[in-house]
Amino acid sequence: MDDAAATTIVAPVTPPGAGAVSILRLSGDRAFPIARRLTGVDPAAHPPRTLSRCAARDASGKEIDSGLVAYFPAPNSFTGEDVAEIHLHGNPILLEEVAAAACASGARPAEAGEFSRRAFENGKMDLTQAEGLCDLILARTAASARAALRQLNGGIRDAVAPLKERMLSLLVLLEASIDFSDEEDLALLSVAQISERVSEIRASLFAYLKSYDLGHRLREGATVAIAGVANVGKSRLLNRLLGEERAIVTEVPGTTRDYLSGEITLSGIPVRLVDTAGLRETEDPVEREGVRRSREILAGADLSLFLLDASRPADDGDRGAYAEVAGRPHLLLLNKSDLPSVESGKGFYGGGSRGILSLSAKTGEGIAGLLEALARELVPGGSAMMAEAPMTRLRHADAVRKAVSALERAERAVGEGLSLEFPAADVREAMLALAELTGEIAPEEVLNSIFGSFCIGK
Repeated sequence: MDDAAATTIVAPVTPPGAGAVSILRLSGDRAFPIARRLTGVDPAAHPPRTLSRCAARDASGKEIDSGLVAYFPAPNSFTGEDVAEIHLHGNPILLEEVAAAACASGARPAEAGEFSRRAFENGKMDLTQAEGLCDLILARTAASARAALRQLNGGIRDAVAPLKERMLSLLVLLEASIDFSDEEDLALLSVAQISERVSEIRASLFAYLKSYDLGHRLREGATVAIAGVANVGKSRLLNRLLGEERAIVTEVPGTTRDYLSGEITLSGIPVRLVDTAGLRETEDPVEREGVRRSREILAGADLSLFLLDASRPADDGDRGAYAEVAGRPHLLLLNKSDLPSVESGKGFYGGGSRGILSLSAKTGEGIAGLLEALARELVPGGSAMMAEAPMTRLRHADAVRKAVSALERAERAVGEGLSLEFPAADVREAMLALAELTGEIAPEEVLNSIFGSFCIGK
């Protein structure tokens, strides 16, 4: 660790603003002397990891507040360094004064995520655990929090570590086969054995890669766009799903001229519902802009709900609007089932279709079935996948894809009868990809990006 990293840092670990308690954290080689100077409590005279009464003072020795202090000796602390925490009354002025006194005594303000980065650099957690900590703090649903906690507890590392060990074992045998290929009495791996082992590892990694579909939605949420022509009931459906009058509902076509949105939780996934403007060609510049924005939302949505008014035959306007979603994942909804039905949805079977449902946004008929269908689409793998520590970030998925790709090349090299140096190099590349996943190998810009997204004090 360089001199800059060895310095003592200080920052509040509680949210800004007034409250019952504020906590100031110091970490580094001078954390204990600085905390002792500010509180008068000798760490040698008090048991570690216990709270002791103190009077917090400024750099001149003037009492600022009465509070508590706790000492966490290295390496048994969050950062792996000596850590001191001073508990004050929750007034931002008091916290600022004590923090200033700590800086006057030799500390410096911590940067965003610097405590967690020191924990990572000191081996207290791997990179996926550090990300899990950040996600746990920011989780928007109980299921998101549970997934983040599993990641914080090492779930992603535990999922890939056995596969990495199997790669290492295979690589040792491959390299031994290369080095001792002339030794007739050495039991070498057969081509079939090499191919089988590579295939098994690749299949296991590919299966785990599927967890990203759920994991990134747990962390980031999903977007469901409600689409169709004007006056088919899109706004009424949004209100029904949200359980509130979020959108204005009238019989006048084109009431929604820009998109409206609201959020629900579905099977633990934060779901952003977006009511888009009616998809049609128009000369009205405001409505035209709304349609343009709607198309952008549809292009990026995880799933679309395309509505048809089942009480009238579909027309060219419906078919033209359907072309906007036909190739993307969508459910076709036959709305207004409370009225006599004349439209069956026949002819609306695009490549992205996930099925047809009949419902009434007005009465609520069929809404339960719609929610069940949404859950099936947005929570792939269901409860079994929820029990894992799914990959939650694109960085995770990219690393595993890189490993899978390398193992595919290794399989091809073996199948084509190439020298064992080729599959050995591919297996080594797959191992390096998993090392990037956990942070054993991590470029500085990657670390800066990850820890820079943390809050100050964490």
